[in-house]
Amino acid sequence: MVWERYREIIGDWERFWEFARTPQPRTLRIQRGRISPDQLVKRLEAQGFQLEPLDFPPHFYRVVREPFPITKTLEHWCGYFYVQESVMGLAAWALLGPTDPQSVLDLCAAPGGKATHLADLLPGGSVVASDTSARRIRALASNVFRTGCLNVMVVHSDGRNFPQGALFDAVLVDVPCSAEGNLRDDPSVLREPTRGYRRQVVRLQQALLRRAASLVRPGGTILYVTCTFAPEENEAVVDQVLRDVPDLDVEPIELPVPHEPGLRRFETVTFDKRLELAWRVYPYHMDSGGLFMVRLRRAGGEESGGPLPEPPLVYPGAALGEGEARRKIASAVTSFQEEFGVDGVVLEGLRWLVAGRTIWAHRCAAWPAALWKPGGSWRLVSCGIRAFSLWKEGYRPTSWFLQWLGPSLKARKLFCSEEEWARLLAGQPVEAEGLADGFVALGIEGSVVGLGFARGGKVRHMLPVERAAQLQEVLALRGGHPANRLDGGR
Repeated sequence: MVWERYREIIGDWERFWEFARTPQPRTLRIQRGRISPDQLVKRLEAQGFQLEPLDFPPHFYRVVREPFPITKTLEHWCGYFYVQESVMGLAAWALLGPTDPQSVLDLCAAPGGKATHLADLLPGGSVVASDTSARRIRALASNVFRTGCLNVMVVHSDGRNFPQGALFDAVLVDVPCSAEGNLRDDPSVLREPTRGYRRQVVRLQQALLRRAASLVRPGGTILYVTCTFAPEENEAVVDQVLRDVPDLDVEPIELPVPHEPGLRRFETVTFDKRLELAWRVYPYHMDSGGLFMVRLRRAGGEESGGPLPEPPLVYPGAALGEGEARRKIASAVTSFQEEFGVDGVVLEGLRWLVAGRTIWAHRCAAWPAALWKPGGSWRLVSCGIRAFSLWKEGYRPTSWFLQWLGPSLKARKLFCSEEEWARLLAGQPVEAEGLADGFVALGIEGSVVGLGFARGGKVRHMLPVERAAQLQEVLALRGGHPANRLDGGR
């Protein structure tokens, strides 16, 4: 068996295989910017779930009892939590360390677990989340919107050619790999990769790490991460880049988690002695998947990298002037506040960006795109979340924005029962007696879920088609499970 080659480097071989043969527990991370842990646990336990907090990482819970898929709950649909392996929750903490970075680049971000985690840990910072696959970019943007991460910019770009010009305080490089660490969920990774694949993926990993080194400011940090055990994709990749980029150094990772050190030698190959500071996390360490990570620092001080430009009010290159953009934003925001009863304090700290027919709401303090050369190597996908879309002579709020504001909406709010939602999602209106014509925030069980429109005492939903289909599935499963039926399942 090809895995025999790891017998000498895995500290407890028998325990490794004991865990490899057992299913991996499901874990989730609470999105603190959306809900408190106590509130979420109470809501999920009322549906029959049992959660157990982990010692580390913070705000991670193991799902001990799962009466139906937890990803099919209203709470997941609303972005209150992200299903994420606990071992993958180490990356954000290892990258940030004891520092206080204000600008972070996630170079291979899709589907968004680590990017949304970084955004949650850095509410005052800016996260640029990039990926090269159009399909994965859609998943990334959807997760950013769902979890309400207003301090994330999503960029479509090949990480090997990510635009230069802007320097970040920290860069996460979670590279594509042979994914051997997923052996508990995906038995196919037990097959030996072909030599051609190994050569190809190693070249890709080295190119991504070199690019990261050119994008971090002097004094800044890089975290190189894989979910494989292969030294060819771990220590060997970093060893080669350390030779190529002499101003990079390896530094310790200080986290309260068991692990094994990086390798100095594998078979006939010797690696840089500094790689002993890297981490190898095996399934038995956290009852999770496998992980390799190493923290690098670029030589130099903070004074070597200047601050990034502030975001504009209008997307560069648009025919719209800043003055007109300011008037459009003021008109849309003022009308919205008056109509939905939103206190101005709630919107304090928000930044706005007019791009085409959309006004984006965000909390990104930096705009690295100002330093990127225009061209085909990158495309801005989103900045925060869509707040307003052009509608006839004005703007209407989006479902994402209403969902993010939630309890802050004091007027034009209608909470419907599961039965009413079933009719809404089937394309039928529901009664809204006494509600004046116009846009309305629709909700269920205390959670605002999106935009509706009232006319003549009846209301229809205006959720995006894909989101509506997902909600329909959630409510159908929720209503059919005994723990959620009004009669208690009797």
